[in-house]
Amino acid sequence: MSLRRENLRLAYRSLQAAKARSFLTMLGIVIGVTAVILVVCIGQGVKQQIANTLGRYGKDVFVVQPGQSHGGGGFFTGMAGASSSLLTQQDLRTVQKASGVASVAPLSTASGSMTGDYTVASPFIIATTPDFADIVQQHMLSGGFFEQSDDGKAVVLGMSVAQKLFNDSSAVGQTLAWRGRQLMVAGVFDDFKAPPLSVEANFNNAVFVPYDMAQKATGNPLGIYQILAKTQSKGGSAKTLGAVDTALVTAHGGARDAIVAPASSAQSASDQTIHLLTLLVAGAAIIALIVGGVGIMDVMLVSVTERMYEIGLRKAIGATNHQIMRQFVVEAFVLSAWGAFIGLLLSCITVGLLRAYTSLQPVLIWQALLFAPLIAVSVGMFFGSMPALKAARKDPIEALRHD
Repeated sequence: MSLRRENLRLAYRSLQAAKARSFLTMLGIVIGVTAVILVVCIGQGVKQQIANTLGRYGKDVFVVQPGQSHGGGGFFTGMAGASSSLLTQQDLRTVQKASGVASVAPLSTASGSMTGDYTVASPFIIATTPDFADIVQQHMLSGGFFEQSDDGKAVVLGMSVAQKLFNDSSAVGQTLAWRGRQLMVAGVFDDFKAPPLSVEANFNNAVFVPYDMAQKATGNPLGIYQILAKTQSKGGSAKTLGAVDTALVTAHGGARDAIVAPASSAQSASDQTIHLLTLLVAGAAIIALIVGGVGIMDVMLVSVTERMYEIGLRKAIGATNHQIMRQFVVEAFVLSAWGAFIGLLLSCITVGLLRAYTSLQPVLIWQALLFAPLIAVSVGMFFGSMPALKAARKDPIEALRHD
């Protein structure tokens, strides 16, 4: 069915005669197209943010945590209770001795309130070793990471928890009270850039304390929820991971109950979450498109009723059913096409505003920009063809009497 210039001109005139009704009819299409494009672009942008954030640790960093290798658990969660068992100091030594491993750092959690200028009742306390700073390569806002020579009396703060504990602009050099011990703040980390929907722990809220000191302070051996490790060379990462995995399986009597994987494996868990959320919201957006199509059908049915005399007159002077039907289908096309265009324009503008004024960095995906408007136009023409078919089948005598 060709869309002739005359049909387009007549359709434009007809829709212009009822501007408010035409705009409200297009609104469902506009909302649907805008929502579909935004959901896809935001989802893709978040995936890229997570990938870039995880990439800051480098290709030579890998993690070990308890759990079955097929469990699909995410890394950097900061949840000590995420598994039924924790790693031990023997596991830490096993990883350290494996071929190709340059350095390791345990991550354990400890409890107890901390007091500086203010008291934080339940801080996120991570017990680790000086190698942690070398592995994560995070910039320090002030000061430095604690060292072995500090005798376990120095701690490092995340940027957010430092603001909660002290009212000064710099917390470095000040003291903290924890479990009856006086600890000095050696440094404050710069902002850990955690993207939206990431499964990575928020280290901005963490207080990093020496592992050995934390064990003495709590009076109990600290289970390790995660081991960060660095390979001696980037090119040998896969070989090193295989060696670590084999060593742990042997140490555990043949049981494969620890996951060994690159730090970037955390992306898979985030991607799955984002994918499910994208499908959920995109489904709602598609429903909006269908609602918009139904709106077009309703308005076209009203238009057919209002223009019954016009239909009868055209058929009386020789217009065919095909020509009548084409006229109304073209009107549905113009409505849905304008709605799709406005939705496309709004989504591009919104993407620009989100990138400029929020932490989200949506990415324009050409597939979404192409297929969302095409689907919208197809839906509009499909629903518009039903009133068009009704108009084409009208008996000209009855139609002329309708006036």
